[in-house]
Amino acid sequence: MVAGPGGQLYIIFSKGSAGDPVLSRWVRDGSAWDGASWTCAGAPISMPELGHGNDLAYHPNYLGSGPALIATQGSQSAFPSDDVTIVHLSANGSVGAREVVRLPVGNISGLCYSATAAGGAGKYAARRLGSLWTHPGAGSLTSGWTLVKSTLTSHDNRSDQGIDCSENYVWNTKSINDSTPDTGWNWVYQYNWSGGDVESDIGIPANNLTDEVEDITHIGSEFFIAINRNGGSADSVKVLTE
Repeated sequence: MVAGPGGQLYIIFSKGSAGDPVLSRWVRDGSAWDGASWTCAGAPISMPELGHGNDLAYHPNYLGSGPALIATQGSQSAFPSDDVTIVHLSANGSVGAREVVRLPVGNISGLCYSATAAGGAGKYAARRLGSLWTHPGAGSLTSGWTLVKSTLTSHDNRSDQGIDCSENYVWNTKSINDSTPDTGWNWVYQYNWSGGDVESDIGIPANNLTDEVEDITHIGSEFFIAINRNGGSADSVKVLTE
């Protein structure tokens, strides 16, 4: 999930080994923050190129070729992949051509881009196996990565999921487990771009292991948390305000 041009939300719905993932684009009608205020802009698009499709970044001018989404193709545990998919967008945000790029750092489980980071030069952040990597916003993703922290804060959680970033911060999510406590918790950690902890962890209840945080993105001070509701319940997006 990621916020794109004009406050649109792009969301990948992955089916694991059950079928190809789909990419959907959502627009808001300006009403209250509730489920009825968002509509899906056209039918979701099936994209085998997305692999497991665990996270999305948005770049307003990817390698000088215009706006694009960059999608990780795998999760850290069940569906590892070194590849990301570049999804080019038209001026109105609709989906265009796709291409695949292999990352030199290996399989990652979270990716984000901030156009305002690094003094406005832009910067990527990626997470791999509890480590935080960064990359200059203008360069090719096939080189130029820097390891900035190898020991991101961790609870005894089942898996790490999506990340988000802004001019000054990187937010890292960890999803539910079945041991701390018995009902399970999700977590969001806030870092600076050097990997330093900024504030206390944010705990998000998992409702007896039902609600699993998959990703995080923001528009202004509103944060959108993607929830995979296990046990057959409908998935959802929650909103938090900083």
